[in-house]
Amino acid sequence: MTVKDLLNPHPVTITLEETFGGALKILLERHIRALPVLDSAGIYRGMFYLYDLWELLLPKAATLEGANVTDLSFMPGSLEELREKTLAAGPRSVIEFLKDKEAPAIHPETSVKEAILMLYHHDGVLPVVEKKTRRFLGILTPWEILNRLHDKE
Repeated sequence: MTVKDLLNPHPVTITLEETFGGALKILLERHIRALPVLDSAGIYRGMFYLYDLWELLLPKAATLEGANVTDLSFMPGSLEELREKTLAAGPRSVIEFLKDKEAPAIHPETSVKEAILMLYHHDGVLPVVEKKTRRFLGILTPWEILNRLHDKE
């Protein structure tokens, strides 16, 4: 079995024209953790994650690769200050937040076992794209796999 047998072909997506605030609103309304970002031709350009909000709210030192910062009590950060940071980021382009390293794109021919391994390492959402064109085909999350594993009951 391959990813093409399991992918969700109609997930919520956003375009490159979306703002941070608009994308965050969609995440909140839909209770999802990530949004594939597509250009006007339907080409996958990256993911906007709920984690982008956490990165915005945390001090840079805490989010650097390999950082082992666990105590942030020395930093000010009332709920109101965090809310203001979020509102200030609202008009920024979603392009500033695009990342592909957390969820590398997979192809429809990818085996389900390979996809499970990638989900294990990247936790969350795997965009599925055509190999040559990167045209977006859908997403694969743990839920598509788990639902298929248990749909015979």
